[in-house]
Amino acid sequence: MNAKNITKQDNISMFFVEFIRISDVIKWVLISFTGFVLGITSTAITTYLIPFFVFFVTTFFIMSFTFVINNCYDIETDRENPRRMHTNAIASGKITKKAGVGFSVLCALIALVISFVFKIEAFVICILLLIQMYIYSAPPLRIKGRPGMDILWHFFTFVSIVLWGSLLAGSVTTINWLFAVSVAIDSCIGQVWNHYRDYLFDKKSRTKTFAVLVGTDITKKTLNILLGVHLIVLIPLILFYSLGYFATIIILISGIVIGFFILQPQKHPFPSKQSIEAYIAIILSGSVYASCIIYHLLSVIGFSPLGLFHGIGIL
Repeated sequence: MNAKNITKQDNISMFFVEFIRISDVIKWVLISFTGFVLGITSTAITTYLIPFFVFFVTTFFIMSFTFVINNCYDIETDRENPRRMHTNAIASGKITKKAGVGFSVLCALIALVISFVFKIEAFVICILLLIQMYIYSAPPLRIKGRPGMDILWHFFTFVSIVLWGSLLAGSVTTINWLFAVSVAIDSCIGQVWNHYRDYLFDKKSRTKTFAVLVGTDITKKTLNILLGVHLIVLIPLILFYSLGYFATIIILISGIVIGFFILQPQKHPFPSKQSIEAYIAIILSGSVYASCIIYHLLSVIGFSPLGLFHGIGIL
């Protein structure tokens, strides 16, 4: 009896951890949820119960679809990569590819049906998101295997999932666009970072990535350019929103200072998480994002901003 219980628990754990990659699904759902929060324009919480239900369920299944499809078409490379094996139950043989394809179809259908019942605009955008997620991993396009294009895919996809949350909440304004673009650039940084980190294995296994195509030196320069662009995009978020209230200023400064002591960034340990690059991409941007979300919520509640800068406001 105990053995059966353990087996059942192991299977459940394997399903969520190695099949749908629940940690990645939750991470992407939370990123999209920031867009939902930034799309709220009223304190009448009850008016957002149905939109939030639609958002959560559809986004969860869209992201599950994304990572299951990714596992289905990454079988060969993930079998050889010890860092990827534990996140792909299909590559390890615990689940068949046929079952993976079937489950991904189920995920897509659930998202489509719920979005269709909710609003035709949501249904159309849901279709576009599913197509966007599918072509990343699946042939014949398989953008994941096209160096450079995969980075652009990350940019447009993360803009899309942030704005998807905002659209389901009912409002897309300047802060939503600036926030979405910044998050998207951050995702590109993460993608290039992973390519750099996996360079030796990818080159040995003949996996086509941006780093393998251009080499580590150009990859590092590309990362620095992306970090520079990211900082430029963060400036309007800081000026118009992070400095809007005493609370947001405190959140911004506290995040930057506390994050500095926790991460203890150093000049030369790239691509370690103790590098200055990681501090900018994770701590600085995270502090700005948190302060922007609080700014928006305080604005919705009705608090007047400090007026240090002429804010764009909720258009």
